[in-house]
Amino acid sequence: MRGLLTIALLLMAATIALFAQAPETKVSLIRENSAAKPGSSDTVGIRFEIPSGWHMYWVNPGDAGEPPRVQWSLPSGWAAGELQWPTPSRMVNAAGVDYGYEGEVTLLTPMRVGSSGGDLTANLRWLVCKDICVPQKSSAKTSIKVGPDSVDLAEKKAIAMAKAKLPDAMPASWKTSALQNSGQIILNFRPGIKVQQAIFFPADREVIDNSSLQKLSSMLRTTHLTMKKADSTTNITRLRGVLMVATAAGSNAYAVDVPLQ
Repeated sequence: MRGLLTIALLLMAATIALFAQAPETKVSLIRENSAAKPGSSDTVGIRFEIPSGWHMYWVNPGDAGEPPRVQWSLPSGWAAGELQWPTPSRMVNAAGVDYGYEGEVTLLTPMRVGSSGGDLTANLRWLVCKDICVPQKSSAKTSIKVGPDSVDLAEKKAIAMAKAKLPDAMPASWKTSALQNSGQIILNFRPGIKVQQAIFFPADREVIDNSSLQKLSSMLRTTHLTMKKADSTTNITRLRGVLMVATAAGSNAYAVDVPLQ
């Protein structure tokens, strides 16, 4: 019994040591406008500077992990919309496949401007992972005045760069649809050009088997991307996520939200 207790204490000490050595993720807020008119719309970005070699998670983290969480403290009359997520990367590790970000990432939040200015504070919790996953938390603050529109050119440029990393709307001309059978989900689209590579990032958990190969079949007019269903998939009626497409003309990401027939 004493030996088991010693081992448990050693493991606990090792865990505490690992947490003590966890690198700091720098968090800050950037804003589209330094002053805005009451009732107008504005955009605030939550910028994470992730330590080298570590990563954090997308809205669907994949096989493990948790996405960042935010609680806003806002001046009277202000309202925050849903987080807008840049296109993630697919990261393979011993535990499976994760969807997330490395380096630096900015999550955008649309804001409805209230009648008075003041401090906008984001209270944040997130995970950073490498060989271990470490929960972190912090608060970030910025101030916005209410009045005639005024911009900080550097921050406005940073917001524009973050918006450019969001997926585009799926072109209506692509006639996107999705079908399912007992073991597969098939995403169909018609880009009008041969697709060289494609990968789908599901916005919801337990939709596809993240580790399985996604099979691309692309002809001149029609493209099919076949994915293995997750073993734990329940009754899903819509396919939501991001589709990365590469053609001879370049690559782009598109937001997908279609009925799953």
